[in-house]
Amino acid sequence: MGEETDLSEHGFFQITQKAFIRNGNNLLVMKDRKSGEGDLPGGRMNEDEFYNDWLWSLKREISEELGQEIKVEINPEIILIHKHRVNLGNHPCVILGYHVEYLSGEIQISDEHDFFKWVDVRTFQPEELFSEYMLEAVQLYLQRFSK
Repeated sequence: MGEETDLSEHGFFQITQKAFIRNGNNLLVMKDRKSGEGDLPGGRMNEDEFYNDWLWSLKREISEELGQEIKVEINPEIILIHKHRVNLGNHPCVILGYHVEYLSGEIQISDEHDFFKWVDVRTFQPEELFSEYMLEAVQLYLQRFSK
């Protein structure tokens, strides 16, 4: 007979999908209005999105945060997996990072963010904007994709 497993021993985690949006050597970075921390477009997956195509969730987040006019191409291959804690509530999350190519359109950030800017991946110092887990994720990205 197999052992019964107590589900309380297993962790429950939220999924955060982040878009590393590139325009040539430039990466789009943002600052979260509430926390004042650096951020990337994307966010937590809603429960009803879990059993659907996960890219729909990422597309929804990009549209919500950057406006309806922006056109991007999402590479469906996950390029980064990292741990994270949501600032509000301190919930554990898994970050899934995707390479996204900016195609066109005016960026109109939502009220979730204070500002955005394009930074050169070859010279950007992420510790000036990011901290903790997001800093680690951006540093990993830059180590792999800034050349």
